[in-house]
Amino acid sequence: MRIWNGYGSEHSMDLVLIGRFQTVTGAKAAEERMEALKALAEDAWSDDDWQSPGERMPLELGEALAKMKLYDMGRYDVDVFALDHTVTRTGEMVRIWTDESDVQGFLKALLHYGAKVEIFSRHEWDEDTITRSDASTRSDSGSD
Repeated sequence: MRIWNGYGSEHSMDLVLIGRFQTVTGAKAAEERMEALKALAEDAWSDDDWQSPGERMPLELGEALAKMKLYDMGRYDVDVFALDHTVTRTGEMVRIWTDESDVQGFLKALLHYGAKVEIFSRHEWDEDTITRSDASTRSDSGSD
């Protein structure tokens, strides 16, 4: 009998990222850039990418990021845009919903346009950032 022990993401983070901008123009620009990054990620995504994690960024991807003036983004920052997520904009606010724990690409896109960013788990908080009444009590909270 073989017993498998492993650790990893179960893609159940249920995170919300909220970017608040000083202007609607900044929020629109961030939303449009994330749409472009999603299209870019879906074009560049390959099911076998996980087999070669040390692979350098494809030249075409680097050139596309340079055209967007996103010089601080890397291959893995773009990959997150190929995974399931939702982006909405209301006025000066952009919201992103994702089950992924790796949100660095989203953060870079929001911060590039000057957002003030808030991140929370919908497991513990509702959309008004009020603690959920049905939130789990975590045994690792550190309280004695």
